[in-house]
Amino acid sequence: MVAAPRARLTRSSSLGSVSRPRAETSRGLANSARAPAEPPARKHRRVSFTRAAYPRPREGSRRFDLFTELHAHLPCGSLRAVDELLAEITAGRLEPIYVLHSEHPILLERVIAAIRDAVVPPAARGFNYDVVEGKPTGARIVALAQTLPMMAQRRMIYVRDLSAMAADEAEPLLAYLARPNPSTVVVAVAAKIDKRIKLYGTLARKGYLHVLEAPRQIAPWLRAEAKQQGVQLEPAAVTRLIDAVGDDLSRLALTVGQLGLYAGPRPVTSDDVDELVADTRERTVFELTDAIGAVDRVRALAAVGALCDQRESAVGVVVMLARHVRQMTLVHGLRDTGAPRGSWGSMLGVPPFVVDKLLAQARHYSPAALATATRRLANADRALKGDITLISTQATPVTPETPVTSDGSFTGPQIKALGRDLAERVVLEHLITDIIGLAA
Repeated sequence: MVAAPRARLTRSSSLGSVSRPRAETSRGLANSARAPAEPPARKHRRVSFTRAAYPRPREGSRRFDLFTELHAHLPCGSLRAVDELLAEITAGRLEPIYVLHSEHPILLERVIAAIRDAVVPPAARGFNYDVVEGKPTGARIVALAQTLPMMAQRRMIYVRDLSAMAADEAEPLLAYLARPNPSTVVVAVAAKIDKRIKLYGTLARKGYLHVLEAPRQIAPWLRAEAKQQGVQLEPAAVTRLIDAVGDDLSRLALTVGQLGLYAGPRPVTSDDVDELVADTRERTVFELTDAIGAVDRVRALAAVGALCDQRESAVGVVVMLARHVRQMTLVHGLRDTGAPRGSWGSMLGVPPFVVDKLLAQARHYSPAALATATRRLANADRALKGDITLISTQATPVTPETPVTSDGSFTGPQIKALGRDLAERVVLEHLITDIIGLAA
């Protein structure tokens, strides 16, 4: 019997999402090896947009360049929620091959564990569960996959890193994809995916390639993870933990467990997060960029002070600020061109939940203000590398003790008198005040 093609599922999920090309019709496990040849694969199509929603700009214009860059990053096929994939697996609706890729090890671990539990009971794993370590070959994977299960219905092959396989070793596996063994489930992790390689292109067309992505909204996932671990998180603690750790799902899950041990039976508070989660460069930089986006001068200056106390390079801070300003500028461009929101993350190089934050922050700064901020950042970069007098003079000096000239600018000799560390701090505080002053 040939199953009907799977319908496209929604993107939202408490666990994450799976970027997966549209699958062709698949065989159930009841099919015998003598089943008729598989019908031609249905080509997955690139997501398209109507002219009214996303008109093609005039060639040679800035909008055309953005249009072209966007189309180069558009995903193919549909998105499925990770928890929907897990539901199918636990219900026994298994595919013969799963090739998984993710930047989040926790998602890989949970999907692999679910497949293993559904395919091979613990008592049968001695004979029916094989792990391919090191550099795999297509011939070895196929030989294991063609082996019949012993005293069990199915067996599982786990390939730790399929991307380590040489291209010329993939031919046996490509042939196997045309007629996989219905009594074997092959699960492989690919550290890297290049769909220009024939193997990955074929896996994508057949619907065997799954890219596990972080959920668009981290807070619901974090609350669900805490509930699963039996930890109560106050709403403020959820927000604080995301600010401190970011979108690293594995670290978030680990930190939730640590907070649960620290707090015991009582709910975890934001103070607990501050006490347990150490300040890191990434955390403080995010606090700085978020404060600038929120036009919060006091919080931004506090973050600058923390970075200086951590002996962070002032030039490095300027580089991170320039990246954030560039992202807000690109948000304006994407919004003006009518680009689909689903593609913004790949264009900006950030997770989906950060896109929403950038959009809210960009509303505080006009494109003209961001262009001015970019010039001020360039001036600060040159100043920190030698010529302090290039710093903008629009902002009020941050402290009465700061040596300034009559027009409010810093001078080289006075900066040297302050000492390099204090001079860099003064420059950064002056720059932050200046940028926030550009907000609408």
